[in-house]
Amino acid sequence: MRMRSAVLVIFCSFMTLSAAAQPKGYKPVSNIPAFQQTLAKSTAALQTLQSDFVQTKHLSLLADKISSRGKFYYRKEDKVRIEYTTPFQYLLVMNGGQVMVRDEQKTSRINARNSKMMQSVNRIMLDCMRGSVFSNPDFKVSAYESGTGYLLSMAPASSGMKKMFSQIDVYLSKTSLDVDRLTMTEQGGDYTDMDFTHSQHNLALNDAIFNTR
Repeated sequence: MRMRSAVLVIFCSFMTLSAAAQPKGYKPVSNIPAFQQTLAKSTAALQTLQSDFVQTKHLSLLADKISSRGKFYYRKEDKVRIEYTTPFQYLLVMNGGQVMVRDEQKTSRINARNSKMMQSVNRIMLDCMRGSVFSNPDFKVSAYESGTGYLLSMAPASSGMKKMFSQIDVYLSKTSLDVDRLTMTEQGGDYTDMDFTHSQHNLALNDAIFNTR
């Protein structure tokens, strides 16, 4: 999944290498400017994205993992649709500063501009799509690479993000620069994986997909 554009390019420009422990199988990216240029070039070509995802929640109080599936859609610059289809139906749409959430019982609409926390969550998602991770002041980012991929390890820097996460890890394919996995770890140790597959780039997406009304 090409969450690379927002979470990657801007994050690369102002990237701060934190003192996080080096992940097993990875080494620090040696040439950050070259990495930034590669991401910027890849991001510029991305207009839309459609992919499947599997979300797995790992909860310390439960022996079994909680899994769900759905579809992810993105349109440049600021439109995102996350549609859960199995085992329940749940929809999240972000369009500019407007957010719509719909479950099987009700629909809620939020103006993200009125909530600093919602702005931060909205920005995380868009950063992941636009490759602008390194410019987000809410995080310090460490960049690593292996033989087959990149890892952007995001440590919360702002008090708001520290309350929500202890770390966010973005795994990228080295060949396509698509995001293969997003891992969000909460302060208590519980974490959620989102694995993205069957990505299709620059398809014509109907405007109705991103309707928040």
